[in-house]
Amino acid sequence: MLDDPTLLIPVDASEPDDPALELVELLRPLRIVVLGYYPVPDQAAPQQLSEEYEDEATAALEACARRFADAGVEVESVLVFTRDRVQTVDRVGNEYGCDAVLTTGAVGSLNHILVSLKDETNMFRVLEVVRLVMMAGDPEVTLFHAESVERGSARSELYLRGATDWLVDRGLDRDAITWVEPTAETQESELRELAGDHDFIVLGESEPSVRERVVGDLSNRVHDRTGKPVLTVRRER
Repeated sequence: MLDDPTLLIPVDASEPDDPALELVELLRPLRIVVLGYYPVPDQAAPQQLSEEYEDEATAALEACARRFADAGVEVESVLVFTRDRVQTVDRVGNEYGCDAVLTTGAVGSLNHILVSLKDETNMFRVLEVVRLVMMAGDPEVTLFHAESVERGSARSELYLRGATDWLVDRGLDRDAITWVEPTAETQESELRELAGDHDFIVLGESEPSVRERVVGDLSNRVHDRTGKPVLTVRRER
């Protein structure tokens, strides 16, 4: 279970975008750490870039963090000049005890949230974030069972029904929650299709497969396909 969940939001400090107000409102219940990462080309020295651009990058990062602070969100910010964004995100996430990482994207309305549940050991961490997000707004939620089981199996139904009951027991509207059971053969393609029809996607972090090591993890593939914001709930460290 999560106690006072903390969300890490990586922002390219060389080309920062202010987070959409709708996204700020949705994430209000979470503590926020804004990571301003400044990409360092292989041929450049991090110290040199830091000396040249630190003031500019710091001002941009502070403006981004202020957008959350002005909405009453507890927020911290950290600036890093780095050659390896992924490594930096993981390191800063560990240092600040972050429970989830947000990949920002195009935001219109945030009325429909897709939640992919797979790893049973991480399920309740994902659901706790979903609970907080649903309490902050009034979205409809689709629970997706991303597991290699046959459609309509008793195990899949039990898993999704249990997740729904957990949210309802904590005061959420059962009518706002639906679920989808994919087949083993179509689970990722169905997830990407569903993601295109939703405004915001929540995934649980899992151990990387060989495919993910080669072509990138699922959250990146979903984001690249849809351009929508994707929140990945990290496994317990």
